[in-house]
Amino acid sequence: MTVNTWQPAAPLALSSALLEQLLAVLPKQELTDLKNQVTGSDIAPFIALMKSGGQAWEIAEILADEDIKRLIIFLTLAEQQLTGWEAGKLSPVIDLVRILKQREAFHPELRKWIKANTDNRYLPNGPVL
Repeated sequence: MTVNTWQPAAPLALSSALLEQLLAVLPKQELTDLKNQVTGSDIAPFIALMKSGGQAWEIAEILADEDIKRLIIFLTLAEQQLTGWEAGKLSPVIDLVRILKQREAFHPELRKWIKANTDNRYLPNGPVL
């Protein structure tokens, strides 16, 4: 009997093209129930994005505020509703919120929505230290 070692998936190299691909597969209507709104095969290639926090998400600064908000909503719901999308303190939502804050485009309504739709204690601001 042989024992294989598990190797975690390497984080995807984030690019503007990759972000555009993700935005393209997201439905245009309001996201609420991802299991019924997105096809697993369409979003599966993006699961590695959940663990590529930090500077990797600086590329998202080229996106419009509305696209960043769509990503925040999708990634918040994905972590909550889809198996394997858990990210904890590495959640890209933290980095995307940071971009909106720098632009002064992060509003209390979005903060309340994130808090109401996640059990990730690090969202939306990240770890304290």
